[in-house]
Amino acid sequence: MYRSILVLSLAFVATVHAEKLSADEQKTLVAKLQSQRAQLPSLSAEFSEERTTRLVNKPIVSSGTIAFQAPNKFRREVKGNSPSLAVCNGAELWIYYPAFKEAEHYTLGQRQVFDDSLAALTAGLNFDGVEKFFSVTASKGEGGYVVALTPKSSGLKKYVTSLEVSMDADGNVKKTDATLPKGDRVVTTYRNVHSTKQSDAKFDFTPPSGVSVTTPLGK
Repeated sequence: MYRSILVLSLAFVATVHAEKLSADEQKTLVAKLQSQRAQLPSLSAEFSEERTTRLVNKPIVSSGTIAFQAPNKFRREVKGNSPSLAVCNGAELWIYYPAFKEAEHYTLGQRQVFDDSLAALTAGLNFDGVEKFFSVTASKGEGGYVVALTPKSSGLKKYVTSLEVSMDADGNVKKTDATLPKGDRVVTTYRNVHSTKQSDAKFDFTPPSGVSVTTPLGK
């Protein structure tokens, strides 16, 4: 379950030739991205996602919306035939599967590996503390930058083997790509990205009546 949480929306890919930045240039870029998120702590976007797995012949395609509020609040809704909703308010995380009338409830602060996974996820969204969890390699490509992230800890490597971020010259994420331990790959393309303040209510969730709730980490 931790694996599905970690790849809720993140990963980063570049498909163009890129020129590696120097250590000083990379440091400047990361600082710029952190500063931008501090000034504009909210974002929302639509996304299209394609997951390639050895278990099926064709990629699994989905789409939806994502909203993020620094430092650690997010809402990710997947639409279509297999809908799901993941909502985190910084203290608890809900993952809701409406087609099955099931929901998973996670309380932050119970398991270090779980908290680190979520922290790594949000670090990728706002780059705050990203170097605590990942080795960072940045390159300049056509019209923007590519940031390749390699997990540092063995615990994090159980859930993702590599992350790459493709962004425009202003630091807006365009496409993300995650490679998972068993060879699965999740490529996500973002559009209509806005830095609009989000309502706190967007990051709260109450399961509808009749939904079965489980607590994988225990109560």
